[in-house]
Amino acid sequence: MTNSIGQQLEEQAFTPWPAVFGDYYREAGYWTGETLGSFLRARAARFGDRIALVDQERRWSYRELDERADRLAAGLRGLPIKRNDKVVVQLPNVAEFFAICFALFRLGAQPVLALPTHRRSEIVSFCEQTGAVAYIVPDIEGGFDYRQLAYEVQARCPALRHVIVLGEAEEFIPFASLYAVASSFPEPAADTVAFFQLSGGSTGTPKLIPRTHDDYLYSVRASAELCRLGADSVCLTVLPVAHNFPLSSPGSLGILHAGGRVVLARHPSPDVAFPLIEREAVTLTALVPPLALLWMEAVEHRREDLSSLRLLQVGGAKFSAEAAKRVTPKLGCRLQQVFGMAEGLVNYTRLDDPDELIINTQGRPLSADDEIRVVDDEDKDVPPGAVGHLLTRGPYTIRGYYKTAAHNARAFTVDGFTEPAIAFA
Repeated sequence: MTNSIGQQLEEQAFTPWPAVFGDYYREAGYWTGETLGSFLRARAARFGDRIALVDQERRWSYRELDERADRLAAGLRGLPIKRNDKVVVQLPNVAEFFAICFALFRLGAQPVLALPTHRRSEIVSFCEQTGAVAYIVPDIEGGFDYRQLAYEVQARCPALRHVIVLGEAEEFIPFASLYAVASSFPEPAADTVAFFQLSGGSTGTPKLIPRTHDDYLYSVRASAELCRLGADSVCLTVLPVAHNFPLSSPGSLGILHAGGRVVLARHPSPDVAFPLIEREAVTLTALVPPLALLWMEAVEHRREDLSSLRLLQVGGAKFSAEAAKRVTPKLGCRLQQVFGMAEGLVNYTRLDDPDELIINTQGRPLSADDEIRVVDDEDKDVPPGAVGHLLTRGPYTIRGYYKTAAHNARAFTVDGFTEPAIAFA
């Protein structure tokens, strides 16, 4: 069957892995053919009434999350939103983030995961780059009215037909109105784009990072195994839930993979986080270095019981050895340093690494087939111990940004290695 013009343009915008690499990653068991929609379906069948998400006083089971995703998918289809449509999702740490993302995965539509801090210039750029047909926001969060932002974005982006608001919707579509009678949809191919993350960098608008079902779920599964997650794992998410670090390293999706519980916090301060750790018997969480320092200072003056906490992950910037040494004495848990990028590569210190490695390094690659080179300005390998640029490729590292052929020619070598823009950890 001949592809439509739209499908052909979509294929040109996304750079797939060469067939020889894809075949190898499948044979090695990295890419299993599972989609993010079927990922949740399988967990709901296995874990049923176990609690998957805690959002303030709300507690959703795996079955309820799965059912909500089905009903939202039906409602989105009725707008209509269809396969390969792009939808900018800009939600805080709420349970609906997961319900709407899994609904879009079920449809084969593709979320663009914006962060709460993004404003008009970034959101307009995401909509223009992708031709997004819908934009999903809260009403007011952190004192900021996202409905006003939506008015401004929609005025600039004629393709943006639908604005969906969680809360008081005004003239837009109320999120709650989307729940419809569930129906089934054809499964997308696992090697196609599932969603878009955003590149780091200190200047310019973030570039769009296309993640496939196959590559992302491999990273989730491998991270969950490395971090020894199980059904008794309870993860407190205090960093923005759409960010790659708290989403998949192993993050919320790693917890769902293992059958554990995700606890969502609207704010990372000790005033919010410490009571949740005590109440929910949280076993792990992820912080950036400034927050880790704040928590270690605050714990001396608070009364909450943090003894359930087994693992603190720290990433996002270099964590000094002096600070790293204080984590276990102050918080009573193991430290894991993490270095990675939304484009793919993630490095971890291992739970059984010697203290010297955990304190002084940011770990080693997740996968045995993560390929690493350190090169000079002419992309020539430097000798061991020399300073250079990090290049990487592997089973969950992208082969190109979305719709940026000229940039890709500079950012990727002819054999598919890329240099991280800015690592998340």
